[in-house]
Amino acid sequence: MKFIPSRQLSARPGKVWEDLKREGLIVITKDGIPFSIMVPTSDATVVDDVEELVFSRARKAARAIRSEASRKGLDRLIPEEIDAEMRKARQQR
Repeated sequence: MKFIPSRQLSARPGKVWEDLKREGLIVITKDGIPFSIMVPTSDATVVDDVEELVFSRARKAARAIRSEASRKGLDRLIPEEIDAEMRKARQQR
């Protein structure tokens, strides 16, 4: 995994494309801090590649939600308690 500063994108784009092809992905930094990730794609795979990234973010969000629920003990609620919480939330809308 290679890290490059964002300024290198405009200063030496050809080198960035070469590095991307060789490395498989590049982390772009802004002020030395990771800011984005570049991954190679093509006309044939761009839709699938974007879909994978979206699904990956969704899995990450679901993991965070489950972890927070577990931390709060909400993973041990019985179905009746869940139903009561849902009714309460709906009434507050």
